[in-house]
Amino acid sequence: MGQAILRVEKRQNYAVLTLNRPDKRNALNVALLDELEGALEALAGDAEVRALLVRGEGRTFCAGVDLAEMDRSEAAREPARLEHVFDRIEDFPVPTVAAIQGAALAGGLELALHCDIRLAAEETRFGMPVGRLGLVVPYDFIRKLIEVCGAANTAYILYTAEVLEARRARELGLVHEVVAEAALDHAAAALAAGIAANAPLALRAMKLTLRRCMSEAFDAYHEDLLKLATEVRASEDAREGVRAFLAKGNPVWRGR
Repeated sequence: MGQAILRVEKRQNYAVLTLNRPDKRNALNVALLDELEGALEALAGDAEVRALLVRGEGRTFCAGVDLAEMDRSEAAREPARLEHVFDRIEDFPVPTVAAIQGAALAGGLELALHCDIRLAAEETRFGMPVGRLGLVVPYDFIRKLIEVCGAANTAYILYTAEVLEARRARELGLVHEVVAEAALDHAAAALAAGIAANAPLALRAMKLTLRRCMSEAFDAYHEDLLKLATEVRASEDAREGVRAFLAKGNPVWRGR
């Protein structure tokens, strides 16, 4: 039997979810998303869990969606599954902490953003470089970026597709704290334990109140944007962008 692609660990009064595809830079494939959803559902009903820590095994937190699987499967190109699981993280009933090392890119960055608090190692890189692939960030994920770091910083992150160093990510509001790589695991565990030491009913009430306050803050009609995003994902440019990335080459954009 192979290793579990998601490790679930319960500590004294908090739980740890570890993405465990280090050879794939913890890229999110359908199987890992299924495991995440199952674990979140099980832990959400556990009264002993007062905080949740999300981390990645190996050198990378999460490099985003598994583009090799996306290239093979039309279903994997649809963002609905990803959005659904990230919504489960965002709505998790107790505070969530992301411990980020190596890289948090595209879907990996969104995974971190859907946690309440983010700690990063000094050498971590952050970015939403989907424009380089001919892809588009889903509406709900752009809304999450705006919620976390504001519209102006979101525009910079999306339009430039730059990969940012951890200190710059903190300046833009993507990260709460930057620590030495060797200190990350300890700092994240201490933070989760410190949060979990607080009154459990108060924690759950505050988490629910925070999410309710934000639930419609950036809501707008966007059926037309969902249709546009679907068209972009099905475009020749999108296929070319993924092909070039997997081949480690430069894409040739044709605007169709």
